[in-house]
Amino acid sequence: MLKVAIITINDNNNYGNRLQNYALQQYLFNKIKIEKVDTIWYDPKYKYMSQVDIVDWRTWIKYFINWKNQRTYLKKEYLKDNIRMYNISKFTKKISTRLDFKIRDNLSREYDYFITGSDQVWNPNFWLKRDNHANIRFLKFVPKEKRIAYAASIAIPEIPKDIEQFFKDSLNEMKAISMREKAGAELVKNLTGREVPVVVDPTILLSKKEWQKIELKSEWYNGEKYILTYFLGNPSPVIEKIAKKNNWKIYNLMDKDNFDLYISRVEEFIYLINHAQLVATDSFHASVFSILMNTPFLVVKRQQKGMADMTSRIDTLMELFGYQDRYIVNGECKLSVNEILYMDFSNVKAIQEREIERSTVYMKKALNLE
Repeated sequence: MLKVAIITINDNNNYGNRLQNYALQQYLFNKIKIEKVDTIWYDPKYKYMSQVDIVDWRTWIKYFINWKNQRTYLKKEYLKDNIRMYNISKFTKKISTRLDFKIRDNLSREYDYFITGSDQVWNPNFWLKRDNHANIRFLKFVPKEKRIAYAASIAIPEIPKDIEQFFKDSLNEMKAISMREKAGAELVKNLTGREVPVVVDPTILLSKKEWQKIELKSEWYNGEKYILTYFLGNPSPVIEKIAKKNNWKIYNLMDKDNFDLYISRVEEFIYLINHAQLVATDSFHASVFSILMNTPFLVVKRQQKGMADMTSRIDTLMELFGYQDRYIVNGECKLSVNEILYMDFSNVKAIQEREIERSTVYMKKALNLE
């Protein structure tokens, strides 16, 4: 019996992270026919299962001295954020997960292969030195012949000089590598000379019907038509114009003042995208599910303040499906309202099936199943 372990980013505050983890497991179980697949939850920073954080003494000190405006945060946002994480963590129950905070050396004897990915596992901005993220996410704790990367993402334009050699050595030690973005594949090639395939995010490995089976209608939703937005900031004039013209509501998943919406579960996230008239987002996975659900969407070009430009993942996705014109840049979109609302999804299924086949060829070769 072949046994596979997945190493990804352990996180219960992000829809996309949970969805890609679930999708990769389902794909390995159902399409590659692996009998045992576990995700290793190695990061003690994040609560594994449904649990609201208890305010500790350090937090109370910050509250009393009002450090970085902690009083306002605790009063208005802390509880909402924790309930949101609590709801997202419920989805983790659908994922076969094993707790191993120390990543024991004997873990290698229990699994035949280890897969790192998808998500931004190789983005050094997301590594904590004290938790040994760099070595864990490059699978340094297992023999080289067991190290596989599926749709790994670096998500920054260049590797910092001080860790360039570490990256080069770590990449060369991988048995098999596939990347999620073209920019990431180019970085790997520049560092190692290895030509590596660009494969789709695991969420694209499952069909629309498979995702619809787990979607969940929100209790507060009464059937009205709406535009769903999922990004930080205000809706662009384009979105507001369309909503006003059609008498549609605008639901912003990041609006903490709309408590019921803000604390949506992962299954509700899928439902809300599936039943929206239009989605406007700067989220990679919201873009993916808009495509899979055949929901018209627009991508807001936005660079995160203080972070490197991470739009390469969405650019690769848009190019794959031929939707390079779906961008809102500086609040403006080149498409007419009619073009925005009536998208051609006729090629999505064929492209998805082709990419699933490409991923399957890669995966079976990496797992020595050919």
